[in-house]
Amino acid sequence: MARAEPSPGDRSRPAFPARLSIAAFLVMAFLAAGGLGAQEGSGPAFGGSVRAQAYASYSGSGTAEESDFGYGSSTTFAIDFDSSGSRSRASASLEAAVLSGEAARAAWLRIAAGQVPTDEFFMPESRPDAGPDLLAAARIRTLYVKLNGDWYSLTAGRQVINYERGALWSPTDLFTELDLTGLSPVRLGSDALRLTLPLGATAAADAAAAPSSSPSEGRYSARLSALLLGVDGAVTVARDGAARTTLVGADFKADLELGVYGDAVYALPDSGGPGSVRAALGADWSLGDFIVAAEYYYNGGGRTADGLFPDTHNLYADLLWRLTEFSSLSASSILDLSGRSGQATLLSSFSAAQGTTVSLYLQGLWGAPLPTLACQAGAIIELAF
Repeated sequence: MARAEPSPGDRSRPAFPARLSIAAFLVMAFLAAGGLGAQEGSGPAFGGSVRAQAYASYSGSGTAEESDFGYGSSTTFAIDFDSSGSRSRASASLEAAVLSGEAARAAWLRIAAGQVPTDEFFMPESRPDAGPDLLAAARIRTLYVKLNGDWYSLTAGRQVINYERGALWSPTDLFTELDLTGLSPVRLGSDALRLTLPLGATAAADAAAAPSSSPSEGRYSARLSALLLGVDGAVTVARDGAARTTLVGADFKADLELGVYGDAVYALPDSGGPGSVRAALGADWSLGDFIVAAEYYYNGGGRTADGLFPDTHNLYADLLWRLTEFSSLSASSILDLSGRSGQATLLSSFSAAQGTTVSLYLQGLWGAPLPTLACQAGAIIELAF
């Protein structure tokens, strides 16, 4: 959330009062479960971080007009809370940030375009004629309670439902929303109920539901996973009520000389007619101090199936070089091969002291709906505690 650049694609946003009501309910449930954990003898654990980012930016068509250049900064405070008992757990991850300059202006553009991640709150929320020079933002990353029985695990609240196989794309994952406004993809939580039933040592049945104000428009899934002959695989049946679509999919991951994973889903609309296929295939491997990952994504459903990546062919690649025990250099890129747009990031990070990381980065974005080129050069200092 520290960066506030426009993201490609369209993402709808629930009404602000409705999100506040959901958050209030989750807070009450969270406090109740936290008290239960404390009664069972487990004290609360706190952690967090302070992150300061500053950057210079350019956005234009190759000219050097003064209006094409900008400066932005943000300061983000994050706090994590966890309280566990023998049978229960309460966990929360919260963030608050102050954006200034170009960062605040870019956030206003995202609000106007309906591209704000659904877990973000802005103050003020309504957009004036001219964007502000200072903007406050907050998000509830996770806020959930979990109960563990002898034969089940039940989680309720805002959670990241980790169905994903890929580093970036997981077509069978109906619940997780991606936030690409930072230097690396972030998976956002869903307000959901999840039930997991172990089936022996290497298999499990899993059901999840993210209902809306109208139950028929919610998202629901049932999943069966197992480890067989060294391959971790799963099959999924899901329902996206808002899109009036039923989905059937499968995914796998295998660790051979390199890690290989795949994910595919077939979506059948209620209206009948031909369905659509979305699929991802990727690999990652280590070569000494180098870690390499690549992933291809096919979207046969267009913008209706995936508003963030609406075109057919997409590619993600990442190269990490561990220079020393305390420093690294990485280069990554997300490419829309059909629309000839994308972004590339070069990031250098090193540990300056215990719990303190300093990063320098250069990022470029090109292609519609942006001007010919948009780029940033900046620095980040993060202190974890």
